[in-house]
Amino acid sequence: MKNAKLRIGLIAMASLGMMWGSSATFAAELRCIAGGQKVECPTITEAEAKAADKAFEKEASDFAAGKGGSTYGIKPFDYLTGVGKAADYNKVTHTTDSGYSSSAGSAHTELWNRVKDPAKGQAVYDQWVNNFSPTFGKSLVEGADPNQGKMWYYSYCIACHGWTMHGDGPNAVDLNPRPRTLTRGVYMQKKTNLELFNVIKGGGESVQLSSCMPSWGNVLQDQDIWNVIAFVRGMQDVSPPKTLAEYLNPKSTFKPIKGDVDALNASKSQDFADMNELLESDMPGRGGDIVGSGYVLGGGRDAPKEVAKEVKYKE
Repeated sequence: MKNAKLRIGLIAMASLGMMWGSSATFAAELRCIAGGQKVECPTITEAEAKAADKAFEKEASDFAAGKGGSTYGIKPFDYLTGVGKAADYNKVTHTTDSGYSSSAGSAHTELWNRVKDPAKGQAVYDQWVNNFSPTFGKSLVEGADPNQGKMWYYSYCIACHGWTMHGDGPNAVDLNPRPRTLTRGVYMQKKTNLELFNVIKGGGESVQLSSCMPSWGNVLQDQDIWNVIAFVRGMQDVSPPKTLAEYLNPKSTFKPIKGDVDALNASKSQDFADMNELLESDMPGRGGDIVGSGYVLGGGRDAPKEVAKEVKYKE
């Protein structure tokens, strides 16, 4: 892609962004594009957002008081935080202690009680996540690891999209438009990996949608984004869990889209290269040569070819 052509595209996108971004109300009425068609973007209702906000307030209060249990009644798992809180259960009073109160003494939570021997090698980076969340044995995005993606999602995405991707994070009530429900199969099955990559790396404005979705291109490297996409694909049509077993064993309905770009073949895709060049050309801190498409080994991050060897691809 020539630089002049790239600049023209950026100017056009900026102009559109100014028009659309001038009105939060209008932005809320924008409809997404999936499979080349305009579709209703799935979000929770205002009532659901307010209910989630109140539940988070209760959760914070319970933590401060050292209470165990779960806001949604799933013991010892808590839907809002994903962390099992019940360190001690009193069979006489039927009460639990989260481990955070002074009466617990040890300040060890139920999560702590699940930790056995430290994981070996790079796996130690994911141990804190995998102690209280689903573990995926297969990937729906070749060359991407949903378990690694889960770690990045928990670090950066739950505040808006919610712990299990239903758009009910603590920030959802204050956003207009509200975060997408990333589990809705009727919508997500039409979204290509390339589209998901674009909006995660470049933010909502990169696809003429709301700036409420920030750009993560200077936080996550490309392989991290592919891993997040693999985690999202693994949660399609997964309902909010009613039991701990349901939470730990999600069953996705996603079917890989024929001909779609993935982590393993992205380096050979001209569409991916053009999109990446456009996204990175104006990112703060990039300057000069474009290097964001690479990755840094270690810390649990592997190259796509290595991931493909380690995590089986499920077609």
